Amino acid sequence: MSRKIRLLIIFTVILCLSFTFIPNNIYAATKTQATDFVTRFYTHILERNPDAAGLDSHVKQILKKQITGAQLAYNFVFSAEFSAKNKSNEDYLKILFRACFNREADSASYGNWLNLLNKGYSRQYVLAGFVNADEFKNLCGSYGVKAGSLDGGSIPQITATQIPIIELHGIENSPMGRYEISAGAFDYMCGTLKNMGYETITLIDLYNHFAKGTKLPAKPVIITADDGYQSMYTTAFPILKKYKYKMTVFLITSFIGDNEKTRRLNDFDSGMENIPQRAMLTWPEIGQMSKYGLEFQSHSWGHTIMSNIPIDRAKFELIQSKHDIELHTGKPVIFIAWPHGASSDEVISLLPQVGYVGALNASGGVQSLTSIDLTRLNRVEIVSGIPPQAYAEVLNLH
Repeated sequence: MSRKIRLLIIFTVILCLSFTFIPNNIYAATKTQATDFVTRFYTHILERNPDAAGLDSHVKQILKKQITGAQLAYNFVFSAEFSAKNKSNEDYLKILFRACFNREADSASYGNWLNLLNKGYSRQYVLAGFVNADEFKNLCGSYGVKAGSLDGGSIPQITATQIPIIELHGIENSPMGRYEISAGAFDYMCGTLKNMGYETITLIDLYNHFAKGTKLPAKPVIITADDGYQSMYTTAFPILKKYKYKMTVFLITSFIGDNEKTRRLNDFDSGMENIPQRAMLTWPEIGQMSKYGLEFQSHSWGHTIMSNIPIDRAKFELIQSKHDIELHTGKPVIFIAWPHGASSDEVISLLPQVGYVGALNASGGVQSLTSIDLTRLNRVEIVSGIPPQAYAEVLNLH
């Protein structure tokens, strides 16, 4: 064996041994580095200084190598706090450039990512593109943190181009007035939807589709009911279970009693023409339905027309109703159906400030899935004057 070959073998062995030991030392962040790394996510994503408990928890995970940079980014981006900010696609991208690349967006990359988001690609898909990039890996390496990687999920394949969001009020065995339909009509509606292949989803399912790329059924539908009448429990709930369907009920929380003794009536509609006096739900009834899978979101605290009250009062209505429902169900409240269908740009601007990501109108027709604004979702109102045989046509079912 020649001297040159022996030297080459020795060099190769040394090189291999070097790489064998490097991984144990490359990702060894100091406490200061880990603190600085976590703080940048608080600053750029949550747009605030870190709280002591949260910072300490994240730093410990980094130091113990229990979490990678990619996982940390995911946890911040899909936290309830950040989701509630309801950032536009444009702002979302700017935040990712600062948090993941430590720079402002360049026009070419920004335009490409924005085009994908506007086409329906999920925010998780885009985040994966950022954290799997060399630029993010280099940033993590400068802090002694392992970058890791993130699965972007499947590329969205939206087979449906629209989603009917149905608006109901009372569902009674003996309906009265314009806003109530019979139990038989509701059963006919659910049966029609089932026979035509529609599957019910919740509003949070819809949000997760656009935020995280979770898959929607081929024919999605959302059934909603405003106010929170007791008939949702006594009449609608058994029919929903019959078809294995879900429903979203928007609650006026100041009219929800703690038990039978404190059960309220719909005094908010007292004296209104074609609206009979009806009993409202109680929290124990809501709890049972919530455990089954029904969704409860806000219809305000007092059923006040939001555009007619001071902005501070509107803010209270949003905050208090959200608090009440989350306290009793343990599930997130991030949508509101506007009382009387009335809102304003000023009130809509409050939503991200108080933890909401979306709002629903009282009308507007079948909602498009290809051009959607979660803060202005359309619904199709079903009232007593519409015969059940016309539901398929009114909802544009196919």
